[in-house]
Parts: sequence; C-alpha cells; structure tokens
Amino acid sequence: MTGDPRLPERGPQGLAPPAVAPPAIVSMKSASFGYADRAVVSGVTLDIHAGEVVAILGPNGSGKSTLVKGLLGLNDHLSGQVALFGAPIDRFRDHARLGYVPQRHTLSASVRATAAEIVAVGRLPRQGWLGRPNREDRRIIQESLAVVGLEDRANVDVNTLSGGQQRRVLIARALAAHPDVLVMDEPTAGVDLASQEVLSQVLTRLARRGTTMLIVTHELQAVSGALTRIVQLNGGRVTFDDSPAGHARAMGSSQTTGHDGHHDDEGGPLTSPAAGPLDHLAGGHGA
Repeated sequence: MTGDPRLPERGPQGLAPPAVAPPAIVSMKSASFGYADRAVVSGVTLDIHAGEVVAILGPNGSGKSTLVKGLLGLNDHLSGQVALFGAPIDRFRDHARLGYVPQRHTLSASVRATAAEIVAVGRLPRQGWLGRPNREDRRIIQESLAVVGLEDRANVDVNTLSGGQQRRVLIARALAAHPDVLVMDEPTAGVDLASQEVLSQVLTRLARRGTTMLIVTHELQAVSGALTRIVQLNGGRVTFDDSPAGHARAMGSSQTTGHDGHHDDEGGPLTSPAAGPLDHLAGGHGA
C-alpha cells in the first residue's frame, strides 16, 4: 500500500525530514572589515536570506557603514569567511547583483543630467560592450522611476529636485540594475519627517515586492514598516540580532525609533519643484 500523498514523506524513524533552509545570499562567519591593517568591524557572524529586510543599527563609529561597504568591496576584508550568493567574496565578480545607495547623495550642482539619465547609469552593468540603451533598458528605467514615484520627473534636471527626490532617484538607479540585494546607507538621513514618510512608503513598497534589503539607518521608525529583522552593532561587533518585535521588547518599548539626531547636510528642497506622484505625502516638501 502506498502512503497518503497528502502526508509528508517519513524517514526511517518515521520522522518527517527537517525543512531545508534556503541558502544565505550573504554569509559572514567571524568576519572582520577595515582599512589597511586596522579592523573597524570584527567577529561578525551573520546570514541574510532572500526576501529579508534587515536594518543595521548602532551609534556613530560603531562600524555600520564599514560592514556594508566591506560586502561591496569598498574596504578591506581582513579575516573570517564571507560569501556572496555562495561564492567567497574574493572570487565574487557579479557585482550588479548588489545594488548600492550611498549615504551622501552625489548629485551635486555640477551634475547636468535628467533623472532618467542618472537612472540609466544603473543599466550599464547589464548592457553589452557598446553600452547603448535599447528598448528594454528604457522600459526598465521608466519602471524604476515609477517604483519610487518619480515617473513624471524622468526628463527633469536633477538639480531642480529636492534632496529627498534626489535620494529616490538614486534608489531608482540601483533598482535599474535588477539587483538581488539592495544595500542602502542612511536612505532617510538629512530629510525632514514628512520627506522620511515618502521614503518609508517607497521602502515598504519594495519590501512587498520581495526585494531583499540591507539598510544602515539611525531613523528606525522611518523604515520600520518594511523591516523583518534588526541587527545592532556596538564597538564594531554585533550586539543584537532579532525581529523588530524582539528589538522593541529589548528596548522596553513598542515604539522604538532608534533616532539619535544624526543627519547629513543633504536634506530639504533645493528649489520648489512641482510635486511628483508620492510628494503629497510630504505635504509639499518634495521628498
């Protein structure tokens, strides 16, 4: 007699085989990162799986940015094991799978380009030797702008956009490469609370699409709607790793914000731009 196909297959002791966890797309074991021979982050053991949205918290100087930049190859991997998509980090070459949004937006007043032209830069790793955008590239550029609510700003000079809108253009640029992981360093820093709400809506939308994200942040409340996990660093070491609910319990509050007053100097409107599709959420501030 054959077994009931509706029941799980049993092992020799009549026990169901253990569920196999999906392989980690980022895996670190006792990993250290830094500059030259000076370790800033030490002994980090951490796995990140597809679909997770992980906030990296910690005070200034705790090593948050050093950790994510180490994964991106922007500083030195000093010791321990690090693997990206199953490949040792020193053998990993498909860097387009890691989308990066830097802490300080780099769209200075000297940049003369439209939003679409900035986002098109994200397609370069996916193009051939000629590097000429085709119909599919143009479709992806428009789609990426639509995800961040700026599709009607495609042909607008980025210098006329607010600081928050420029931040969203950089998120769209990273998305245009179709990365498997989106790494963001302080995406909500330096913009006002209303503008943070717009960015929060964007991150929540990405999370619902199943985008894996690693977010360095001080403004925890601004990204809380998207998070599945919180990792805290102190003194270059992981001191906490749990769910948002677990973090709230550990902090003794269900309304933990993680805000410590840190800002950069990039926020606020650069001009008075026309509103984009999501900008009503910022009360006209143009996030």
